[in-house]
Amino acid sequence: MASSRMTNPIPLSLPEMVRLATIPPLELLAETQSALLLVDVQNRFIFGASETSPAPTARVMQPIGKLLRTARGRGIPRFYVTVAHPAGADAAPWLRRLNDMGSNVKARARRPLSRWASEIPSEIAPEPGEPHLIKCRFSAFYETALEVLLRGSGVETVVIVGVASYGCIIATYIDACSRGFFPLLCAQAVDGAEPTMHKAAMDFMGPSKLCVDEVLKVWNSEACGRGGLR
Repeated sequence: MASSRMTNPIPLSLPEMVRLATIPPLELLAETQSALLLVDVQNRFIFGASETSPAPTARVMQPIGKLLRTARGRGIPRFYVTVAHPAGADAAPWLRRLNDMGSNVKARARRPLSRWASEIPSEIAPEPGEPHLIKCRFSAFYETALEVLLRGSGVETVVIVGVASYGCIIATYIDACSRGFFPLLCAQAVDGAEPTMHKAAMDFMGPSKLCVDEVLKVWNSEACGRGGLR
C-alpha cells in the first residue's frame, strides 16, 4: 500500500515537513513506506580475501540475513545494488579516491577481480523478482534505475545495509536524502574494514540509525507505513 505522500501531488505543508524532519527514526520508519536497500553485499567487501578466513566485516551477514527474511515475509520491497568494473568504466578521479581509501589500484590494473570476489554470498543472494542493479561508482543512485524503482514502489524511506560505511554507504545515504528519500541505517548491518574511517562515517550519518530489533519491530507490525506502531 503506497503512502499518500507518494501518490498525492499536493506538496506537504511546512509544519508536516518539520514534523517528519524531527520525529525519532523509529517513528519515521513506522509512518512511512520503507524498503531494504542492500549496497555492495559482495564477497570481497564482506569476507575480505577469503571466506575461509573472513574479515571482521563478515559480522554483517547475520543481521542482514534477519532483515532480509523479515522483509521477504512481510512484503517489504528489497533492492540490491552492487559495484562492477566493466572495461572502460574506470577513471583517474575514481581510482584516486579508491587509492585514498586503501585500495591497491596498481594491482587492480594488472589483474581483474575473481568471479567470487564480485558475487553476493548465497545466504543473502537475491531471489527471483528482487531487483539487482549494477553501479560503477560509490552511490547506489548514480546512473542506475534505483530512484525510478523506489518511486514506482511508493517507497519513502530506505533502510540501508552493506559495506563500506565510509564509501558506498555514505555516498548512497547522501544521495538518497538529496533525491527526496529518508535514509536510515541499520547500524549492526553496516560496516567497514578500517575502524577509524567506519566510526567517522557512522558519526557523520548521525542519529539516523536503528538496531535490527527496532527495524523488525516496525516491519512486523500491521501498522507499518500506515501511521504508526500498534
